[in-house]
Amino acid sequence: MATALPFCVFVATGCTVVLSPDEAQCEAAADCASRGFGEGAMCVEGVCTDGGGAGGADPIWGCLGNVVEPTPDTSKTFTINVRLAFASGGEPVTSADVDICDKLDVNCMGTSPDFPKDLTPDAQGMVTATLKQGFDGFFRITDPEIVDSRVYVGRPIVEQPNVKEVQLLRPFEYETLANLAQSAVDPTRGSVIVLGIDCTGDGGAGMRFETNNGDGATVPFYLINQAPTIPPTATATDGDGFGGFFNMPLSNAVVRAYLAEDGTYVGESSLTVLANTISYVQITPAPQ
Repeated sequence: MATALPFCVFVATGCTVVLSPDEAQCEAAADCASRGFGEGAMCVEGVCTDGGGAGGADPIWGCLGNVVEPTPDTSKTFTINVRLAFASGGEPVTSADVDICDKLDVNCMGTSPDFPKDLTPDAQGMVTATLKQGFDGFFRITDPEIVDSRVYVGRPIVEQPNVKEVQLLRPFEYETLANLAQSAVDPTRGSVIVLGIDCTGDGGAGMRFETNNGDGATVPFYLINQAPTIPPTATATDGDGFGGFFNMPLSNAVVRAYLAEDGTYVGESSLTVLANTISYVQITPAPQ
C-alpha cells in the first residue's frame, strides 16, 4: 500500500509536511508499463513490481534508462486538486492568490484560459483547476502570511500528480530552516526545495542533487531524519527524498538528480529563481 512520504523540518512548532505525495503508483499492469517497468511487471497493492521475482529488475531504480512517458493529447484535459496548508499546524491556507502559469511566463502575465488565474482556495485549502494534458508550468502562490512560493510540476503531466498537498512556510519558518542549515536568508536571492522521486513514485533515498546555477553564497542541503543537513555531513537524500539549495542567485536554473552511489542520471527540472521566493521542484526518473 502506498504511504505518504513527508518532508519534515524542525521548526518552532515541530515537524511539518511541506510536500506530501500519497497516491498509488499503479492500478493495473498497464500503468507499470507506462512507467518504464519491463515486460511481466505487475501491480501489487498499488506498487509496480517485476514479475521475475528476485532475479528481476530493481523496482526502486530499475526503470532508469528505460523510462517511457505517456504522450500528451493536448485536446484532452484533466483536473488537478492541491491542498494548501500552513507548515506550522497544517491549517488550511484559504486567503492565498493562486495563478497557474506557463513555465516560460516568468512574470505570470499570460491570459490564456489554459493557464487559469486568480484562483482561491476553499475553506479546506483546496485549489482545483482544469489543465490540458502536457502541462509543464508552475503554481504561483502568494499570501501576506507566507513567503512567496512557486510549485513546479517537473516534467509534463497528463494527470493529477502524486503531490496532493503543499505546506507553505511563514517567514519565521523559512528563517529557522535556513539557520538549521547554518545559513541565513538573503532576501535578494531565492531558495529551492527539491523532492526526488524513485521508480515506485515515492521519495527516493540515495540521490544527489546538483545545479550549475549556484555560487559561493549558495548552501546545498539534504533533509536527513527531518533536519536540514549540509555536506559533507550529508551528501545524498534519505528515504524521504528531500534536499535543496538556500540562497540561489536569480537565474533560470536547472536542478539534476543522480544516484550518489554510482552517478547514474535520474532526471532534472528547470525553474526560475526569484528574490525572496521559495521554489518547490519535483524530479522524477526521466527518459534518456
